Amino acid sequence: MKKIIIMFFIFQSCFLYSQITSKTDLEKMNNLFESANELYNEGKYLEANYLYKDIASSNIISKDLYYNLASSYAAIGSNGYAVLYYEKALNISPFDKEVKSMITSINGNSDYDSVIIVSMYLLLILFLVFFTMLIVLFIKKKKINKFLILLSIVFFVPLIILSSYANSDYIVTIDNANLYSGSSTKSDIVSQISEGEKLRVIEEHDNWYYAEGNFKGWINKSSAEKI
Repeated sequence: MKKIIIMFFIFQSCFLYSQITSKTDLEKMNNLFESANELYNEGKYLEANYLYKDIASSNIISKDLYYNLASSYAAIGSNGYAVLYYEKALNISPFDKEVKSMITSINGNSDYDSVIIVSMYLLLILFLVFFTMLIVLFIKKKKINKFLILLSIVFFVPLIILSSYANSDYIVTIDNANLYSGSSTKSDIVSQISEGEKLRVIEEHDNWYYAEGNFKGWINKSSAEKI
């Protein structure tokens, strides 16, 4: 559902705030972002990274923020988190060639799930259009249009399914993470996964994810982060 919320606000070009309620907060975040950009341009990548993370912790949704945070991670050699935030930026702007190029330069991945994300955008727009028409007609005529209800459901159900599918994508954030045959370090190692590789989580058990990439197996939750 988080990605649906992100897509609802995709057409706005400025920072999007979920917890910022005053003009002072807005100015503070903008000033922090500008300061972080200045530090990055001066080659002070670690300091810039701290500021970008501070802004991101305020639940701001912004392609530019995610892109710059990813670039600062890449600059300090943290490729897993770099790919993680490039992927977050790509979820907001799935046609952005520059973001795709940055991901490919780190892990060689060219599988971006763009078709899924774009399909989600289209389904969301169609759902909102028909659902809004349904509400407007109900307010004006006090009648429920069954056809519009049906159309809303037709678009909403696949939207939820695709959202659930896309929301299961994770990025490996440590180098040479072990993929085990069972949910224990005593299990056999199926494969070692490179930092920045994408996995699709199928199920969870305690501190473990059962995930699918080039291989299927169990990976410790501390080794991967949700996009």
